[in-house]
Amino acid sequence: MTRYHQINGVNVKFTPEEEAARDAEEAAWEAENAANGYKLSRAEAFPSVEDQLDYIYHNGIDKWKTDIVDPVKAKYPKPE
Repeated sequence: MTRYHQINGVNVKFTPEEEAARDAEEAAWEAENAANGYKLSRAEAFPSVEDQLDYIYHNGIDKWKTDIVDPVKAKYPKPE
């Protein structure tokens, strides 16, 4: 796949060296995402801190762990 970047409003093809560098950057990003992507998914899945604290106050920490934490961890497990 040929890639381009704009220089002064003109599309210019990547050189072979730029292509190789971009491929290496994308491979590194994919590896990072595979290793740590679950963290972002978990952060988005949890309710707000305020809601979690309210849940703990009304139901206790053990119920919070089984009702909120464990399902999120099961849905987005750490990679092996």
